[in-house]
Amino acid sequence: MNTPESHILVIFGASGDLTKRKLIPAICKLHHEKRLPEKFAILGASRTEMTDEEFRKSVTDFLPQEDNKCKCDEFLDKLYYQPLGTANADEYGKLKDRLEELKEKLDIPGNYIFYLSTPPKLYGIIPANLASVGLNKQDDGYTRLIVEKPFGNNLETAQKLNKELLDYFDEKQIYRIDHYLGKETVQNMLVARFSNGIFEPIWNRNFIERVEISSAESSV
Repeated sequence: MNTPESHILVIFGASGDLTKRKLIPAICKLHHEKRLPEKFAILGASRTEMTDEEFRKSVTDFLPQEDNKCKCDEFLDKLYYQPLGTANADEYGKLKDRLEELKEKLDIPGNYIFYLSTPPKLYGIIPANLASVGLNKQDDGYTRLIVEKPFGNNLETAQKLNKELLDYFDEKQIYRIDHYLGKETVQNMLVARFSNGIFEPIWNRNFIERVEISSAESSV
């Protein structure tokens, strides 16, 4: 696997359970497996007032326990925190300044990934606020926007959210995650299993280790 370019990952909703229990441990594992660049940082952002050290301490208990302390400490040093009212456009200038500070301090190009681990009502607000201070631009590197589930509640709301995102970010900058996209496919598999005498006896946990369903977005 190719090592990605040096970048800063900004996680909105950094004080929430998803970040602590899922995102940070997963990224920590990638770090230990040397799948992340040497020059890399995570900047957590949310309303909760915390320092960098308090943020690091808050996620320590969720790091993989099988990894040694030295590796964990090395990973924790890459974590930073910025208090931010995500719905308040006036505060995004502080976020931009902090990113500039980290970019200079850590000698990282202007490559930013913005991960929206927030309530869905903020999915349209945060991109607009990022754009208001120019953080959607790609003048000194690349910028990416990752939107967590749910991506709308139905076709109409999904299309509305998509239009809002495209007002501020290009299609190639946007990554969408929605665990519900495969729901009907899974239901169809269940129908095929229980209505077919050939499949039903062998489609169970004794013979199948796992099922993976991928719906990849076109890069065009």
